[in-house]
Amino acid sequence: MRIRYLGHSCIEIIGRHHILIDPDFTRDPEPEVEYVLISHAHADHIRRVADVPKGKIIASPDTCRIAASLGVSEERLYSVHPGIKIGNIQVLPGFSQVNNPVYTFFHLIFRRRLPDPGGTSLSFLVEDEASLLHIGDAHKVDLEVHPDILCLPWRTTPFGANRYKRTMVEMAEKFQAPYIMPVHYDLPYGKANPSELSGFLSAEILDGINWYTFRGKRFINHLD
Repeated sequence: MRIRYLGHSCIEIIGRHHILIDPDFTRDPEPEVEYVLISHAHADHIRRVADVPKGKIIASPDTCRIAASLGVSEERLYSVHPGIKIGNIQVLPGFSQVNNPVYTFFHLIFRRRLPDPGGTSLSFLVEDEASLLHIGDAHKVDLEVHPDILCLPWRTTPFGANRYKRTMVEMAEKFQAPYIMPVHYDLPYGKANPSELSGFLSAEILDGINWYTFRGKRFINHLD
């Protein structure tokens, strides 16, 4: 199983299946993607979905409709809800802020526009040589799972940045994942240094852009 970070919240997995999560990538994925998983429909998670020419789109019904409006053909869309399992992918409840009035208020204040339609958010647990949990950009999550790899949103919020980061560290500790892959840290409005996490967590931080290879739940090497 190989995994790598492709920018924003996008993760690529090549193992039992070739999976792309949250396709607003800043580096192109390998061809022949089989499944494209979308946690929610904010632009920094879905914007480039139509640039992935193949693969079944796995998302909530309203997020599938947004993907269709971005140019994805209907036959590729597969609407799901929490509790469904597709291959080695478990669909779990999502906790990204999509319809929260407080989020909308601060979005208006700091970006001077309404947020994108978010759809219904989902989380995904991919089970392979190691298990990987992707929670979108959620900062409070109620899931009773213990993945080997946690994709942890990490950013500098425009207010309460230290409190936000403490919340993320506490959440990571709750999941007890031995490996953390930071995501969301390279967005222009919230840039953060993922290496900061090494000072807060005992987990191994996978903060490079190269491939990380796992076998039997353990990281064995990384490749360019």
